[in-house]
Amino acid sequence: MSPATTRLRAALATSVAGALLTALGPVLRVVDPSAPPAFTAWPLLAPLALAPVAAAALLLSRGRTSAAAAALVAIGAFAPGAALRDLQLAVAPTGAARPELFRQTSLTAPTPTTGLWLLLAGHALILVAALLAATAPGEPDGGAGRPRFGRTATAGVIAAVGLLMAPFTATDALIPVRGALDSPALVMAGGALLAAAAALVGVVAASAADAERRRGALLSGAAVLLGLALPPVAAGLLVDGLGLAAGPFLVLVGAVVFAWPETERPDRAVELPGGRRLHRVAAGLGLLAAAAAAAGAAAPQLTLPEGLAQPNDYAARPLWPAAALVAALALALLARTAVRPAFAVALVVLPMTAAGALDAAFAATRVQSVQPGPGVWFTALSVLVAAVAAVAAAVAGSVERDEDGAAPQGRVPLPPLAATLIAALLAVGAFVLPVLRAADFVAIGALDLRIGSWGLLLALATVLAAAAVAPRARPGRGAAVLLGAALVLAVRALEYPLTAARAQDATPGPGLWLALAGALAFTAACALNTTRRTTSR
Repeated sequence: MSPATTRLRAALATSVAGALLTALGPVLRVVDPSAPPAFTAWPLLAPLALAPVAAAALLLSRGRTSAAAAALVAIGAFAPGAALRDLQLAVAPTGAARPELFRQTSLTAPTPTTGLWLLLAGHALILVAALLAATAPGEPDGGAGRPRFGRTATAGVIAAVGLLMAPFTATDALIPVRGALDSPALVMAGGALLAAAAALVGVVAASAADAERRRGALLSGAAVLLGLALPPVAAGLLVDGLGLAAGPFLVLVGAVVFAWPETERPDRAVELPGGRRLHRVAAGLGLLAAAAAAAGAAAPQLTLPEGLAQPNDYAARPLWPAAALVAALALALLARTAVRPAFAVALVVLPMTAAGALDAAFAATRVQSVQPGPGVWFTALSVLVAAVAAVAAAVAGSVERDEDGAAPQGRVPLPPLAATLIAALLAVGAFVLPVLRAADFVAIGALDLRIGSWGLLLALATVLAAAAVAPRARPGRGAAVLLGAALVLAVRALEYPLTAARAQDATPGPGLWLALAGALAFTAACALNTTRRTTSR
């Protein structure tokens, strides 16, 4: 038995142990008897917990090692989100809507029991198994057909949207029915990770050149999605006071498409998997993300009681330039692949501006009668689609580099390097310091750990990564990366003129001037970068 097979068998055994624990947890009850399950759910939950690992075991038993490894990795991709969502039961069970596990009958919070710790341990083992499978060396098992990228990637996005929506409707005040993004921090983070996992499994599996790996990931991904969708559907059908919602059915659509047998198309020598087609996919996703952001800016972010007028939503206004920028670069990418690095970097303006809008919306929903409006869901969708577009752009870049084979020169001239370093330092201040100041206004800070803070931190990390990558890239691509960073800082600077009216006697903050200076510095670095010479020319 080869070392790779030995490691894969160890990964499978670990995953089986984790699945058994996640199946056993609901049987033993996750909280004390004061809050029993709303219906006898363990006969449904146990097979759903075991099904993904059973698929991986079946693949391995048939000698399809690559497919089994991909299946275990795909299962593990969902484990962190599931663990965070279940961890809410240990911290504050009243903030979780899990009728398949417990239903509160009073205002007293139930106490976690052994079943919950088994559930969390199971998620941890499944994640460990995924890491073992991912590091197991192996060769492709075969498969020369090209996948239908659009179908599978779209299914992943649809499932991700469903995972962010409310799982059911309820008339019981003790069951908090909310979408993932309107939930307590752990549920929100877990739901976001589950949605990201669904989208990424779809994109990564669809772009895999090996049909066996692709099939293994999609089969196990479909089984996991079934496990996420069927319990809320059962609760909506079987539990008094609960009703069906659209979210789980979107997840079921994703699961069905994942599991649907592929009709592979024969390879053509002139079109490799990915390549130009991936650039078009990334551009199309960018246009979709931009449209969702524009819809989020145009639609009401709040649903107010009848008779109350919508307030001026200053926080959502930066979504307009962000959407326009991404749409313009996406259209340019359809015409020229050289735009891809700028497009990939600039995509971060969508989560950056969306986080500020969502922060304001969720702060307002703390008032009992105020609920998230349609603009919130469009805004969240723009972030999700932008993430998938970024993955597609990254894969397209990898394929492009493999096809080109050109390497940049080792020594970078001092002028572009110095300009890039100065721009990076200015960018730190641009995102850490506020762009707007007023006596009665507290700006979102990058270090405040609010929803808006994560958008700023992600944008800062992206800009700094661009500054680090550009000097080592080919001149044209490096210049495009720096241009993307300059555009991100320009959108950051636009926050002041777009939102200054939200506070009386508002004045520009230091972040505004640093953002403008950083944008100019990155533009200068972009221009200097085009003067470099490489052996690829």
